[in-house]
Amino acid sequence: MSKLADKIRKALRYDAQPIGFMAARSAPGATMVLCGLAKDARDGAELARRGADVVIIGAGGRAAKPEGAADSGAIAGAWIEGEADAAQYRDAGFDFVVFDPDRTASTAVLAEGIGYVIALPKDASDNDLRALEGFQLDAIDIGRIEGALTVRRQMELRRIFGLTRKPLLARVSGDLAGPPLQALRDTNVVIVAAEQGAEIEKLRKAIDALPPRARRRDDGDRPTPLVPAAAAIGDDDEDDD
Repeated sequence: MSKLADKIRKALRYDAQPIGFMAARSAPGATMVLCGLAKDARDGAELARRGADVVIIGAGGRAAKPEGAADSGAIAGAWIEGEADAAQYRDAGFDFVVFDPDRTASTAVLAEGIGYVIALPKDASDNDLRALEGFQLDAIDIGRIEGALTVRRQMELRRIFGLTRKPLLARVSGDLAGPPLQALRDTNVVIVAAEQGAEIEKLRKAIDALPPRARRRDDGDRPTPLVPAAAAIGDDDEDDD
């Protein structure tokens, strides 16, 4: 398991209720992961200093160089494309790689011992999304979310999650906070990303101020209800002999 996957798993934990007469509980951890989008390792170290849990070196059109992860204390990922070998980035100290499926060779993402995040194509069909469920992915990068989160946008995010069963990463404004940020969190967006240090600082405070995840009555073991599986033929109860 990559460090990013472990960070996501911890962020998805529900708030544990005190047992018996316990008067206090330990301070809850952050319920979202904050990602800094960096141009290079030096920029990544600065974003980590400003509060990012994770940094991604490089972005679309500016692939990272496998020269070593940012020595920043944050989990470091690299944007790759073409025939870049994920094993090179793993050996250089990167924890995961981010790739565009239209611009990255299939042979570039075969290495083990490193995490993978896919940048979702805008024209991805339902069949494409279903296919992603079988891939070993830490998260899916859905791109930037502009403006207010509408109910229609929530429906779309739930569709993506329901068909892939993967946590979502979204690029957001640094001004996102309070109920709008919580609404995004409750729509399976576990990672929020920004480029500027000032935005990272704002989002750090906003994430830390979010209430713990609370299990709803209709929830299962995931942050949102699972899509029910179709009943198999012949599962009807039979009469007793």
